[in-house]
Amino acid sequence: MEENVKTLKDYLQIARRRKYLIAATALLLLVASIAVALILPPVYQSQATILIEQQQIPTDLVKSTVTSYADERISLIQQRVMTTDNLTKIIDKFNLYHEQKEKLTPAELAEQFRMNAHLELVNADVISQGRHSKATLAFKLLFDDKDPLLAQKVTNELVTLFLNENVRNRTERAEETTVFLEAEAQKFKIDIQKIENELAEYKEKYRDSLPELLPVNLSAVSRIESEIQQLDLREKMLDERKISLRSQMAVAGQNSLASTSDGSAPRSLAELKLEQARLLSKYSATHPDVMRVKRQVEILESGQNPEQSEADSKLQEAKQELAKLRQQYSDNHPDVKVAQRKVAELTGAQSPSAAKKPANQTISDPTLLQIKSEIDVAEVELANIRIHRAELQEKLKALEVNISQTHQVERGYYELMRDLDNNKAKYNELKAKQLEAKLAQTLEEEQKAEKFSLIEPPLLPNKPIKPNRLKLLFIGFIASIGGGFGAGLLREMMDDSIRGHRSLAHIVGAEPLVVVPYIKSQEDIDRTRRNIINFSIIAGVLLLGMIVSVHMLYMPLDILWYKTWNRLGLI
Repeated sequence: MEENVKTLKDYLQIARRRKYLIAATALLLLVASIAVALILPPVYQSQATILIEQQQIPTDLVKSTVTSYADERISLIQQRVMTTDNLTKIIDKFNLYHEQKEKLTPAELAEQFRMNAHLELVNADVISQGRHSKATLAFKLLFDDKDPLLAQKVTNELVTLFLNENVRNRTERAEETTVFLEAEAQKFKIDIQKIENELAEYKEKYRDSLPELLPVNLSAVSRIESEIQQLDLREKMLDERKISLRSQMAVAGQNSLASTSDGSAPRSLAELKLEQARLLSKYSATHPDVMRVKRQVEILESGQNPEQSEADSKLQEAKQELAKLRQQYSDNHPDVKVAQRKVAELTGAQSPSAAKKPANQTISDPTLLQIKSEIDVAEVELANIRIHRAELQEKLKALEVNISQTHQVERGYYELMRDLDNNKAKYNELKAKQLEAKLAQTLEEEQKAEKFSLIEPPLLPNKPIKPNRLKLLFIGFIASIGGGFGAGLLREMMDDSIRGHRSLAHIVGAEPLVVVPYIKSQEDIDRTRRNIINFSIIAGVLLLGMIVSVHMLYMPLDILWYKTWNRLGLI
């Protein structure tokens, strides 16, 4: 069985049969679209353009601490401005959506505000480091409302909020950077003070073994070893002198015994004075022989023990030397201590136990007395040398201990110094960055850095952006035609009547033997011609009237509707 396929002629016959239904439906839809296009209130949009100006001062001189991209900052500012709290204040300030306040919550009203507010970025192609990229040069703020004056006011309010929020945001970021760097620098300052205290304690604990004292300690060791060698040489010389003096004393003793056995008496005071006068005629008063005879004369004249007189002379010289050293140094100076010990030894040598000697052991020979006094002086010097050498050896041991500890102390000392240097370097770096951040903060506060500038303020819109009434009428016209034909086709599909021999053949499954065509009379032809002319005239008039009315009354109609809605209190 062949499928019943309709041809163009069949569709034309359907249109002719359902012409009234098609025309009524199309007219109804056309009137509805015209009503919709006329009833919809106009919506006005006010916009403002904000330019993103670059930093006025060269970045080589002062760098800003706000380094985020412009679109990122704009998005952040938008999120902060478009909060429910801020939007509720704007809605209450300008009495927006007053007819919906009782039905919607503040959050829903804020969402409605966000739907009417728009932000558009103005980008441009730039070449950065040899690559093409998008750079945000400006952005636009837009707001839609039925009242053009309200749209302008709200857009101006949004511009103010964006500009203020940008200044506040940049200033806060710069201030936060300054505060952060200041806090970090303070932490490093505390660490530096702590390390300095530890270093001071460490240096106090190992003050004699510090690395910088190693050359001094080595020099002191060398000096002490040299002094010990000199003391050894001096001791050897004094031992040889003692041996020589004892030999001389033995020879003088034998001569004294010989003179005594011959009956000759020792030299008297008169003889010594004559000898002194003779020597003064030949030598000066400072000559050793003159000084020697002078001391013998003084001893005999005073009638004292020669040994005791010599000891008193040594004690007096030691006291004078101690007084002289105390004028130059403190009591803790090594030379002062040596002089004090020498005075103490000489004082102890004059104690009563040392002075008690048998009377029969007194030496009256001046030569023997001189030799004896020189031997005693040599013994005192030897004792001082031994004491001084012992002290030097003790110092040497202490210095050797200090030197042996230096390498171990050096490790901890340099570790503390390294930590101190690192912390100082980081502290200085943070202080420098803090000064730069403070300068950048001043730059932001005085708005010398990147800023938003209003180059196109929001104006009062004189044309609505929607609805597009011409577009609505055109769409309504096309929809009315399509709807009319659709209604006619639907009605045809619901009709079970058999029309034409093909429908009959499709139903019965066989072709009819004879097909008698419809014979049109003159009356049918005239009626068809009149219908075509009438429908064409009506359609042309409607279409022409719609186009002319929309073209001529498009703007006045929006103004008329705005005034009408305003009087009715709907705006």
